[in-house]
Amino acid sequence: MRTKPAILAFFALATIATQGLFTSCSSEELPTTEKPSTGTQTLTLNLKPAGTRAAVYTDPGTAAENTINSVTIGIFDKNTGNAVKTIQEVPGSTTPKITTSQLADEDIVLVAVNAKSGTFTGVKNAADFKNRTLGIDDALGGGSDAATTVASSKLPMFGTGTITLKDAATSSYEANVDVYHMVAKVTLNSLSVNFSAAGAYKNATFKPTEVFMSNVPDALDFYPASSYSTFATYTNLCQGQSDVSSNFRSYLGTGTDLSAFSAKNTTLSGVTGAATSNWENTSKILFLYTMPNNATTPTRLVIKGLFAADGTSAVPVYYPVNINYNSANGSAADGGTVKQVYPNMNYIVNVTIQGKGSSDPTVPIDPENATANITVKDFTNASQTNVFN
Repeated sequence: MRTKPAILAFFALATIATQGLFTSCSSEELPTTEKPSTGTQTLTLNLKPAGTRAAVYTDPGTAAENTINSVTIGIFDKNTGNAVKTIQEVPGSTTPKITTSQLADEDIVLVAVNAKSGTFTGVKNAADFKNRTLGIDDALGGGSDAATTVASSKLPMFGTGTITLKDAATSSYEANVDVYHMVAKVTLNSLSVNFSAAGAYKNATFKPTEVFMSNVPDALDFYPASSYSTFATYTNLCQGQSDVSSNFRSYLGTGTDLSAFSAKNTTLSGVTGAATSNWENTSKILFLYTMPNNATTPTRLVIKGLFAADGTSAVPVYYPVNINYNSANGSAADGGTVKQVYPNMNYIVNVTIQGKGSSDPTVPIDPENATANITVKDFTNASQTNVFN
């Protein structure tokens, strides 16, 4: 027969255990070997969007690209296997807080910003969290087939950190996490022509009509941007050419009308040694977002337009610019692997056309008939030169 003190002690322990379950807010069941602590703990994250903007440009602007709409926080055991302790989705904030009863000093914290709700359901360890994928419409289109100006405030970010005990008396923990964009950005900074005065195209003109990405994977994973080497398995390569329906995404292109960019010169002409014309964005920066890619078929920025060899009889042509590739010496612009696109990069492209483009956007020109100087800004610096002869 139990005594009264024993019965009271039994109910007190049951109440504490129940409280721990309700304050955990975990979307995962804890491993059976995990022993919950007896009390509520608070974790505060200090999130910093790190190196995630093009420093010299204002469109779409740092505020939009670094917007934190939602945060998914995963806590994992520091020991071998990094088993999950809790995964919680919280509203957007640079200092999000969660309560649980599972924290320990030096535990691992993984943070996904602006990920689709439910992306990490069923995760059992830290490796599984990193290998979860986000589809292209959620990563680049903000969850819909949207324009880039809309998607820029919903870009996915990811970061890792370690939990430290801040105040033992109040069971308060904290972690500092730098989050990096998981997508890349491609900016067309300038577009000009430089035809040879003694060549066949001395009277040629080029009128750009559309700019779009091609060969963009439809999925990405959450591998850390600082050491990105694991690319997600994709199903399709998508593109943004407006008159092609297969795997078309409007946010991967500008459409056929470039008038919104109020170019200084809508039709380009000029020869070496004389005044040449630059298309030049005067009201907006022409930028597009793209997914990381190590596919055999590389991601390209394609410039479509009307080329007239004699200045009058125009035909449609394409200038496919390989991203992260210096055609002059075969090197990678960002120091990585040539023609592979990495997250958190802004590939800034300056294109000079010196010859006729390709008749098909899927057919690269070798040697290329344009010069593309690509500099990666924060998103991270790199310089690329491509010559289209």
